[in-house]
Amino acid sequence: MQKAVSDRRACMRMVRASWRAAGFILSLYAATTARAELSIDKRFGEVSGWTIGFSEGISGCLAAAKYKDGTTVWLGFGDKTKAYIAFTNPNWKSIERDGEYELRLVTGRSQWVGKFLGFERAGERGVFSSGLKAEFLEDFAVSGGVRVFLNRRSVSSLSLAGSRNALTEVISCQKEYISASAGAPREAGKERGESSGTGLFVSNNGHLLTNNHVVEGCRSLSVVPVGATAVSASLVARDKVNDLAIIKTSLVPAIVPALRPQARLGEPVYVFGFPLAGLLSAAGNFTTGSVTAITGLADDSRLLQISAPVQPGNSGGPLIDRYGNVIGVIVSKLNALNIAAATNDIPQNVNFAIKSSIAVNFLESNGLQPDIAAKSRELPAEAIAELAKLFTVRVVCN
Repeated sequence: MQKAVSDRRACMRMVRASWRAAGFILSLYAATTARAELSIDKRFGEVSGWTIGFSEGISGCLAAAKYKDGTTVWLGFGDKTKAYIAFTNPNWKSIERDGEYELRLVTGRSQWVGKFLGFERAGERGVFSSGLKAEFLEDFAVSGGVRVFLNRRSVSSLSLAGSRNALTEVISCQKEYISASAGAPREAGKERGESSGTGLFVSNNGHLLTNNHVVEGCRSLSVVPVGATAVSASLVARDKVNDLAIIKTSLVPAIVPALRPQARLGEPVYVFGFPLAGLLSAAGNFTTGSVTAITGLADDSRLLQISAPVQPGNSGGPLIDRYGNVIGVIVSKLNALNIAAATNDIPQNVNFAIKSSIAVNFLESNGLQPDIAAKSRELPAEAIAELAKLFTVRVVCN
């Protein structure tokens, strides 16, 4: 898993522009000429009906979806750090360039009111605002649909199916762009700031398993359990070949999961971890999927391929079966931008985990005896999520 370093902070900054708390008022974007050039100049592919690409005029990644009534929704980042949303429609003739408009977005559970600026592009007129906060983007993306009111008049009713997947791809694209602009890959430069991953308890004495790339090059390590404060950790052992590491803390876990050695093709799986720290929930993220292949890229027998979504920060976290056993350690995802450049299509949910059998061998070779007595009573997903909170921590590298 590519690690979040100094560019993670840049990604955080692009969603930290302030709102007025009472009204959730969105800040205005100042660059009118950039709005006029809003377009997809480099197309990477489509995700769930949304086109993902890069805008030269805005200087950032974006997603766009066009609806039957002619409305296009635009989500993206401009000037590397400014998150924005825009709506355009060729029938909105009354919108004036640089005019100020009140836009109300109503979903099934929430509504937001923002001051937007009018603009023109390619025979369309629309409204645009930037400086969006993370909560707005996340809630907007997970909404089933939205009604758009312009100056208190209903102008569109839109389905937002697939918008969450689209936003995820845009964030990943933007992080790649920031990293490339800085002239260094995301793996480099850990000395410039904090990075983080995920770890899971493997002993009652506070030993945790994570990825080697999560702890590599760290001056100091700490772990943060869900709902608790950070505790210092020390490095015990590393396996660079298999990308595994053991760290030690003073914590006594409430539970230590069993490591089940065999995974089956097609079985349901769950991932718990701390992706995109500072952007997504500090209480952890829980995703679901299945085992889609019993080997990794080029038939690498050490890996499992899974469909459960993962992001930077999930590295080192548990891959859990429907009984609450750990069957793998999350390690990487397919580089969507590279694949898109080669195939003109964006791969979806092609992710990988190190098999638990590899982890067991590593632990035993370093004097630890992991629990391999796999449980066999099936649990509901919500119970597995609660269990995962007890044996999973965020691993912080400084």
